[in-house]
Amino acid sequence: VKAYLRKANVLKAMGQTQKAMDVYSKAMELDPNSDEAKNGYKDCAVRQYSGGRSNNPEEVRARAMNDPEVQQIMSDPAMRMILEQMQSDPQAVQEHLQNPQIMQKIMKLKDAGLISMSYR
Repeated sequence: VKAYLRKANVLKAMGQTQKAMDVYSKAMELDPNSDEAKNGYKDCAVRQYSGGRSNNPEEVRARAMNDPEVQQIMSDPAMRMILEQMQSDPQAVQEHLQNPQIMQKIMKLKDAGLISMSYR
């Protein structure tokens, strides 16, 4: 657990909040009572969703497209087809979220600010 916490703290300090959140999650899986892991995760989430984010769609898109993982997702023809289907048929989202790989990619795009979802 200590190794995960150290790694997450370094990633957080480097500004890689999403990767840090993933590592904090692993630490919490091993020790659900770890206050350091919980607080680190919460701090990263707050930073990611508030700090320094611009609401200008062009800036958000440019920043997101600098992420190699986002570039890979957006260049995948199957993923583009799924995203188009989700736009035309919002009910399709539930179907696609059943697949863990698709869900992970959709969440990455959501975290990057490229897509938004409202829950009803």
